[in-house]
Amino acid sequence: MTNKELVERFFIEGYVRHNYDFLMEYMAEDYLDHSPCAARSNRECVDVLKNTEKTFSCMQVDIRDLIEEDGKVSARIYFTGIHSGEAFGIAPTGRKVSFEALETFRIEGGRIVESWGYWPDAVIKEYLIQ
Repeated sequence: MTNKELVERFFIEGYVRHNYDFLMEYMAEDYLDHSPCAARSNRECVDVLKNTEKTFSCMQVDIRDLIEEDGKVSARIYFTGIHSGEAFGIAPTGRKVSFEALETFRIEGGRIVESWGYWPDAVIKEYLIQ
């Protein structure tokens, strides 16, 4: 599997299929996330995704760009889901939420070892309070 394929599968398996065994296999045990969720292992990353699944059900991903350079793959992704769990202190609304995110992954030996991500919290909150 190429690095781009690995990143694509991260989003599909993690957010859409909830195949956490795939993530445990293809993410380093000492995976390091530099985003605000700050996961410090593949297990913590899976926990973050499980929480996201509770918060935004029926999540779909549209991978719009994948760019690879120097062992890193950057992705621009369009997410859509239903607000089904508390988010930002806001009780579930059942509203559809859509937003674009940017994430970069560093890959070594066929495993994701590190990432940097940005989710537009202000845009997501706006959907929830409309």
